[in-house]
Amino acid sequence: MSYWVEVETEVGVALNNSGDVILMSPFGFDSLFNYTVTMNSKRPKPQDFNERLTTKRWLEIWPRLVVNA
Repeated sequence: MSYWVEVETEVGVALNNSGDVILMSPFGFDSLFNYTVTMNSKRPKPQDFNERLTTKRWLEIWPRLVVNA
């Protein structure tokens, strides 16, 4: 997950043995809940990042979203 194109999509969910939901994110959750989308510095691929912004229509769906490329 830590090498995905954008930081905010690096979220995993699992159930532990007790049935509790465990949330995981190598970069944390702050930027996700602050309406930002950030290119991953571990995988700086601007073309892929911009293509995902366009094809996923994130700026249309979430107009308050701030892009940190």
